[in-house]
Amino acid sequence: MITSIARTTGIGSQTISRTIAEYKRTKTVSSPNKKRTKKSLFDKIDDLDRNALRQKVHAIWLRRQLPTIDKILHEVNEDPALPKFKRTTMYTTIKKLDFVFSKRKRCNVLTERKDLIVWRRNYLYDIRKYRKEGRTIYYLDETWLNAGDYVDRVKSKHDAFERGLTTGSTNPTGKGKRLIVLHIGSDKGFLGSGLLCFESKKNSADYHEMNGDNFKE
Repeated sequence: MITSIARTTGIGSQTISRTIAEYKRTKTVSSPNKKRTKKSLFDKIDDLDRNALRQKVHAIWLRRQLPTIDKILHEVNEDPALPKFKRTTMYTTIKKLDFVFSKRKRCNVLTERKDLIVWRRNYLYDIRKYRKEGRTIYYLDETWLNAGDYVDRVKSKHDAFERGLTTGSTNPTGKGKRLIVLHIGSDKGFLGSGLLCFESKKNSADYHEMNGDNFKE
């Protein structure tokens, strides 16, 4: 029986044996101790802050300087609109933004991956071409809305960070109903009949439920 349960559930046979023994002894089963995963600072900041960090790196390049971790850390921590970083946290965050380290003049500097540079360059060429041809360019994105969402007024992004709030959309808590929203529009406004809005079926902290079928719809 234990072997059959282990094969079906994927739980180890020793765990199943201990659970059965506990039930025989106490007539109840205790809940397993689940370790809570602590969110990193990268997970707490929103897309606006992440774009601001990218701009800090590019701004140093535009000044014809080498963007090292120390330079970026100094500029970010001097900006009151951005959260304060420690050096190790800044190093981890920058790598998650798809920057890589390269050797320049005997020191490590940050550069973007070559495939991302080519991807962005092709995108800019295409956009320029389509604009010259007078084409309408459409943009689309998805977001979500929790039943318990609310608005709290804050002075600045830094103030929001200190208070544990955000000036943008936060990760959903997973409590209550949640709506997934996708829309498409151009400089002329939203596209008629382009709204897709449905209630989430997953009880998860991750709102990304946009699979191929939903996107096609």
